[in-house]
Amino acid sequence: MAEQLFKTKPRRVNFYETDLMGIVHHTNYLRMFEEARVAWAIDRGLLSYQQPDSAFQLAVVETQVKHLQALKFGDEIEVEVQVKAQGVRIIFEYKLFARERSPKPFSSCKTVHVALSKDLSVMRLPEKMEAILEKEKWIETWL
Repeated sequence: MAEQLFKTKPRRVNFYETDLMGIVHHTNYLRMFEEARVAWAIDRGLLSYQQPDSAFQLAVVETQVKHLQALKFGDEIEVEVQVKAQGVRIIFEYKLFARERSPKPFSSCKTVHVALSKDLSVMRLPEKMEAILEKEKWIETWL
């Protein structure tokens, strides 16, 4: 098992991610969670699976986002990620923090993915990915 949850490097909320009130538009939370998922995949050496010419692709089959507090322009954000395999599905859960403003999460999210072969049929996860997912830490269900 991994010793701790994966955390993204902190970054600031950009102006273009906000609405006219300086509040992050709800559509941008999914982008922030996708950034975290890609960072996790890079960290685990799995990004090659997401290239167009790879043996399979991960397809998103479900998303769920809970907005708990409003992020603002300039907030420094960090995302915690936990991931597990459940049969042919990969479940990611995320918590987004702006710790300068509050120790509580500003948003939480769950995305569910399946691996697709080149002919777009659902396939079993490759052994390398299964081995990595077996080592991942899952604390509790967040969403």
